[in-house]
Amino acid sequence: MGTKNISLPPDLEEYVDAKVASGEYAHASEVVRDGLRLMMREEAEKIEWLRNAIAEGMASPVLEMTGDELIADVKRRGRALLESRHGKQS
Repeated sequence: MGTKNISLPPDLEEYVDAKVASGEYAHASEVVRDGLRLMMREEAEKIEWLRNAIAEGMASPVLEMTGDELIADVKRRGRALLESRHGKQS
């Protein structure tokens, strides 16, 4: 395991110190490791989401639409989204 020296701004340093002081972590390095693991997990989830969205998009009938059909579909979806968020408006 390698050793790295890092600099933290005061607010992050206070946060790390508070985590250690609470007894939740024994050392500052544990707090940093947990934070990095969380970042790695979130990045992996984003990549998986993007892969799924791309696969879904590739299977979409949108690819077979003309430009005018696509614009009409986007407008229809936009209106439907607004109506679902704000109630149907005239």
